[in-house]
Parts: sequence; structure tokens; C-alpha cells
Amino acid sequence: MQPEPWTYNNLHDYLDDLFNSKNPNDEEIIQAKKAYWRSYNKRLKQIQRQKHKEVTISLSKELLELLNRRLEHKQSIIDYIKVLLENHLQSNENVNNNQKKELLQIEQQLFILIDYLESLLYQRKLIDRQQMQQLEKHIQNLQFILEQNF
Repeated sequence: MQPEPWTYNNLHDYLDDLFNSKNPNDEEIIQAKKAYWRSYNKRLKQIQRQKHKEVTISLSKELLELLNRRLEHKQSIIDYIKVLLENHLQSNENVNNNQKKELLQIEQQLFILIDYLESLLYQRKLIDRQQMQQLEKHIQNLQFILEQNF
């Protein structure tokens, strides 16, 4: 059984180990080199597949032409798509974070408003002008946040 080529630092180490006690002819050396590079490349591809997942897409002719017009000088389609995808994902992440913050602010204002209304109902007395102004203030804060964000 032959040793695995990728356990060696280079081709010469592999050949030295393989032909340790032999004096190979030219054909045996050529075959050993082919076997080394075949195994080496196979292993390299396996490692690449483990590290990087591939995605295949098909584009219509029109879409491909449009894409080619958008490319910068000497930029490949793959590089352009990667940059486009990365920018899109990052911008969506930022938008989602901003939306969460905005919704939390609205929720907080609604809780303040509900709490205030419950306290007024609990007191069961006439609402004076100051309480009405405070209620209006809470409603205006809520309205301001809603107008700002939506």
C-alpha cells in the first residue's frame, strides 16, 4: 500500500519514502508523481469543499448582460455578486437592529401611556387639567416616535 501523499511536505519527500530501498526507472517515477499530484489535488479539493460552500445560479442572457454592464474594470462577476450580497446582508442587519430599537421605544411609550390611563381609572375621580395635559404629552411623545419611524 502506498503512503498518502498529503502527509508529506513536498513531492520529493513522498518519492524518497516511496522508493526508499528501490532504484526506480523513469516510468515508475512518472507514475508515482502522477499518483502524488492526483491524491494531493483530490485532498485539496476536499478541504476546499469543507471550508467553502459553493452556490450555483443560472442567469438569463438579459440579466447577464445587465450584470456585465455594472461590473467595474477587470472585476469578475463572482466578485461583484459577493460584494453585492455582503452589502445587502449587512444593510438588512442594520435595518433590523434599527427597527427593533424603534419598536422598543414605541412599546415603552405605550406602556407609559397605559400605566397612566390605568392609574387615572384606579383613582376614579375627575380628571383635572394637569392630568389631561400629562396624558396629552404622553400621546404626543408616542405620536412623535411613530411619525419619526414610520
